[in-house]
Amino acid sequence: MKTSLILGMTFLTVSLYASETMYSSGVKNLYEASDSNAVKGRLLPTSKVTVVEKNSDKSKIEIEGFMKAGVSNAIYFVKGKRILVAGLAKNGKFDVKKLSTSKDENGVEWDKVVLTAYTKNDNLSKDLKPLYDKAEDLFKNNCSICHPIHPVSEFTANQWPSMFKAMENRTAIPKQERYLVTQYLQKHAKDMKGE
Repeated sequence: MKTSLILGMTFLTVSLYASETMYSSGVKNLYEASDSNAVKGRLLPTSKVTVVEKNSDKSKIEIEGFMKAGVSNAIYFVKGKRILVAGLAKNGKFDVKKLSTSKDENGVEWDKVVLTAYTKNDNLSKDLKPLYDKAEDLFKNNCSICHPIHPVSEFTANQWPSMFKAMENRTAIPKQERYLVTQYLQKHAKDMKGE
């Protein structure tokens, strides 16, 4: 009876979170298996994940994105732009399924993929808007101290990281929040309309 009850509660817990869309609110470690403690990748803030299964301390997640053909250690938000979703260890053995292949406007080949990984249950949000609101506040309240604030649409997604990096040490933005601000800037850049 106890075994049936435990199995039933485990199934219910796993079922409640099956196929739930979540967003990373901070940089998160990625693991190859639920029982592994070896970090084999990092998930960046505002990245969308599908929670396939949730256990007591880790969730099994799927991450969809684009990998440049022949490069297996980075997943990007869209093809042709350096908006990193996840960075993976070169020796990582994640389950990566290729969905399709296409070329960007420069003729570079990209694979649309789904990566299956595990991550701890913390720092996942059901709503993306509060994350973008926080990033926008950090950007506006820190980057307008020395000069007029740059409109988010002033630079492209590929230009924003170096623009922000050149100034980030002059701000009071905590180091752990800098990726959040960079992701916000890139995903709202002038060439990201409707992405």
